[in-house]
Amino acid sequence: MAKHSRRTEYTLVDVLRNRAQVLGDKVAFTFSYDGDGVDEVTLTFAELDRRARAIAADLTGHGAAGERVLVLCRPGLDHIAGFFGCLYAGAVAVPVHERLAPRLSAVVPDARARLALGVTQTHSEIMTALDALDEGRDLVWGLMDAPAGDPDAWSPPVVDDTTTAMIQYTSGSTTTPKGVVLKHLNLIDNMESIRESWQGTDADIACLWLPSHHDMGLIGGVLSMVYLGCTAHLMSPTSFVKRPMRWMEALSRRGATYTVAPDFAYQMCVENSTPDERAALDLSHLRTAMNGAEPVRAGTLSAFAEAFAVAGFDPGAFEPVYGLAEATLLVSGGSDQAAPKVMHIDRTALAADEIVETEPGEHSMAIVSCGRLRGGAALIVDPVTQRRCGDGDIGEIWWAASSVGQGYWGRPESTEQTFGAFVDSPDNFDSPDGSDDSEAPCLRTGDLGFLRAGELYVAGRCKDLIVIRGGHHYPHEIEHTALAVHPGLLTGRAAAFAFTPGVRQVEQLVVVVEADRAKVDPAEHDTVLETIHERVAQRFGLQVHSVLVVEPMSIPTTSSGKIQRGECRRRFLAGELAPVATRRPATAADDIAAARQFDQAQAAAEFVRAALASRSQRQPQL
Repeated sequence: MAKHSRRTEYTLVDVLRNRAQVLGDKVAFTFSYDGDGVDEVTLTFAELDRRARAIAADLTGHGAAGERVLVLCRPGLDHIAGFFGCLYAGAVAVPVHERLAPRLSAVVPDARARLALGVTQTHSEIMTALDALDEGRDLVWGLMDAPAGDPDAWSPPVVDDTTTAMIQYTSGSTTTPKGVVLKHLNLIDNMESIRESWQGTDADIACLWLPSHHDMGLIGGVLSMVYLGCTAHLMSPTSFVKRPMRWMEALSRRGATYTVAPDFAYQMCVENSTPDERAALDLSHLRTAMNGAEPVRAGTLSAFAEAFAVAGFDPGAFEPVYGLAEATLLVSGGSDQAAPKVMHIDRTALAADEIVETEPGEHSMAIVSCGRLRGGAALIVDPVTQRRCGDGDIGEIWWAASSVGQGYWGRPESTEQTFGAFVDSPDNFDSPDGSDDSEAPCLRTGDLGFLRAGELYVAGRCKDLIVIRGGHHYPHEIEHTALAVHPGLLTGRAAAFAFTPGVRQVEQLVVVVEADRAKVDPAEHDTVLETIHERVAQRFGLQVHSVLVVEPMSIPTTSSGKIQRGECRRRFLAGELAPVATRRPATAADDIAAARQFDQAQAAAEFVRAALASRSQRQPQL
């Protein structure tokens, strides 16, 4: 078993060079589109190192040291070599999916890169698409699958752990994607936290489908595997979405010990499999199945464990985790318990931001522990007053750790607001190692949660929180309740949000759900709409202003599949959603028109406040 030392590995360049020297011909990655080994391509650690050196030699010839380089990611292994090629050249890697046009149009102008790496097959097409963007016209291009550089001509870059390694763009679930500046130190320390959370080794076998331009797929599914020195088998995210069981079949075929995915992926496997398909699998080797990137549902964990017990799945393999791009990735994960902890919280108390344990039932909310804090210290803070919450209260999670990013690229004011919060005393921290981080600035995560017995429980996003008549309600719980009324409503495809018809009026709740046309007959629409109204009223004590049933893929999401509730709200108010069925009051048109005017007034006031308060700030340095 290879052992890794932070004393000798200060950068990701050190990491891959060492793995190539020690592990050489061991397979680092394989890729087959459906995960079935058909037309499989492989990269050994030595081959990955050689490819990276060739790409780096080409980039160095274009003066790439210290420069930002777009790495156009697509299913396959080329972009992994491209990413390390950037680091081997002392450049700053900027991963972005080559096919996601909205994300390209946001990231390319924001990153303002001078160089880009593509592949032969799609180079001309992507170059033409980027030419339409002002910042994409003068890019200097290199090819990751056919690099022009000589690997033997490569010389190591002058970098250390304080050198910027990459700009990692956020998912954009609540705002436009922002680029988080990450140094080698941030990445190395976070990968050690990930390893510590599940005690991974070079003997592990990973099997993954996550998009590798995104933090969870890139850092949790690619870079961490290189850090460990284990073999990772990759497949296409599109193939998983088309048939989720391909992921389970790949886990079984490879004898995988490790995987990671969002909560909805495990639920899709339950809903889109038959008892015979499950019985044909062998998941007995799987010792770590991370679940993160969105709220982890207790119902998903129990349903998956029950459904796949016949395949030998051990419920103790589940590892709920919490993290975000601004923290590099992982904040918490792993536990001393044999299975994930679940707390049942009284809904009435939760509406007042109080944590009161109760028995499971209609009026309780199950919250899953996301494990122990890793490599840092946490503080629970009232997001409005910015004062520390009491021990029995829920609040915003603030985080201090060496893996916290340096800030947002080109956004000094957002950097100060998100990365520059300070605490007033070391006693405010719940730190796993007892360290005093009181002088370090905190990262405001924007997520709500609480701490119990050294473990972190996450309830939802601050910006998505629905506030009606002073009560606080979590949209993912309302969405889950709505989707449960009919099996033809698509798992994970719902959005709950509120709007204000005017200054003095109470906020109104809207629920949007997607329906499978083959499973929901139009004659059932009225029943579905009415049942959603009734269930939400019974469970949350809320009256729903409008319920909309829309076509599949109508609800906006991020590139990683997270629901964009704010964008869905905007489209609702703008009349851009096209429902196949809806239930709304007779006053709906007037309410929506008043809400648009109210939003415009709020935006104008915010613009004036920002303009008056603006001042020069230090931008994160590369």
